[in-house]
Amino acid sequence: MQKTLAPAALPYVTDRETEAQKRRWIFLLLFVGKPFITLIGPDQRTTPSSSVFFLCTAAPFRSMNLSVNWLRNNNEHPASTTHVVHVNNDSYSLRSKAWVTLTKQDISSQITCEVTHGDLKEPLRMTINLSQVLRVIPTLKITTEDPEIQDHVHQKVNLTCHVNHFYPQNMDLIWTKNGHKIPTMELPQTTRNSDGTYSLQHTLQVDAILNKTDFVCWVIQDDQPPVKNSITLGAPRKIRGRTEYSHHLEGPLQRFPPGASIQLKYTSSALQTRQVTVTWLKNNHTRLQTQTNVFSNGETYNVTSTAIVSLESDDILSLVLCLVEHKSLVVFQKVIYLGQYLCVPPAVRVSQSSTVSSLVTVTCHVQRFYPQEVYLSWLEDCHVIRRIEQPTPKRNEDGSYTLEVLQLVNTSVERSDQVLTCKVEHEEHPPIQASIVLSAASFPTSKAIRSLSSEKSIHVFVASLLCLKLLLVVSLLVIYVYRRWSL
Repeated sequence: MQKTLAPAALPYVTDRETEAQKRRWIFLLLFVGKPFITLIGPDQRTTPSSSVFFLCTAAPFRSMNLSVNWLRNNNEHPASTTHVVHVNNDSYSLRSKAWVTLTKQDISSQITCEVTHGDLKEPLRMTINLSQVLRVIPTLKITTEDPEIQDHVHQKVNLTCHVNHFYPQNMDLIWTKNGHKIPTMELPQTTRNSDGTYSLQHTLQVDAILNKTDFVCWVIQDDQPPVKNSITLGAPRKIRGRTEYSHHLEGPLQRFPPGASIQLKYTSSALQTRQVTVTWLKNNHTRLQTQTNVFSNGETYNVTSTAIVSLESDDILSLVLCLVEHKSLVVFQKVIYLGQYLCVPPAVRVSQSSTVSSLVTVTCHVQRFYPQEVYLSWLEDCHVIRRIEQPTPKRNEDGSYTLEVLQLVNTSVERSDQVLTCKVEHEEHPPIQASIVLSAASFPTSKAIRSLSSEKSIHVFVASLLCLKLLLVVSLLVIYVYRRWSL
């Protein structure tokens, strides 16, 4: 950070600089006639209670009759070192350093260097606002409160992160839930405090669930280490050394094809009440066939609930919500995506199209399958000629995948009918394949041969016509000669 009064700013020469740099600085002094002043502070911001130094440089002067005063908010401030440097026979310069211990209240403070000389009508002055070198780390606090409008089915809670007394104004705020970043809307406007710092409040609305969930509010200022504060919702209390309650939701360990039915199971233990309802919803509106049982376990209760889900081919993006409630309070809720239990086999077909020269393009169409991992092989007359492992399919809007793989067949040499087969392996199911017969009559070369034969026929026809005309001319000539001799 550097401020300069006309005519020009010169580089600050430290004690550690090389002789070449000092000579360059002296060389510049020789070409500056009017005295100037510069004031340099630290390049980076620092926190209150830290000490920083400012360097004041003034030059050129014709004599050593110089003095320097440091002012902090118009009050005298001591200088740590002051040196008058003899540049040449009739030129002098002044360098003075002052250390300043920053405080939180220095956002509105200034440091001023004032240099006087007998040749000057008025002192040279340069001022830097201490707010330019100050950083105030915020204090964070998270509070909870119920929203003004409450949904009795899905209770919510407002988490408010209070970011107090920070400087400068620019900062970023991030919420995380159990270590995962939560997308947030644009931050509200900051509020200016009486001491010059800023404050901000950001509210996040979340479900009032009882299972343990950690929320953290992170505040980042430039490249500084982030500041955070956390809160845990639904932290389980301890009863005689054990956890008050626990929840577990599980499904099958393998995939099933469309048309199969799977069972989802919810279990909980050590609940303090038996007045619990478990609701299973598919895609948030369809209630599933369920069975729920509550068992007494001394002073607590265990709950088991199962739901039967019939899988369909379009259930790749479907979800099932397990909602556990005690009266109107949500005790537990979790979403399960059915795609993790579904296996949709592909539909495979093969098509053929002609290309230039003697090549035929055969395409294997692998349609609407899930998950995306497939293995594809090309076979010619039952012999593998090409194997493609884990190709990259295209994702459809319904979550399924589609794949098209091309194979070029050389038909330059005609041979008897050949069979080209596309074989697809998907999950643990038997391979699915489709074949096409490439007959000699279907090759482009056959068409080329027929085209050449037609052209040859035309040439023969034209040649025949020419021969007939020539024969006619010769006949007429013979008759003419014969008649002439008869006369």
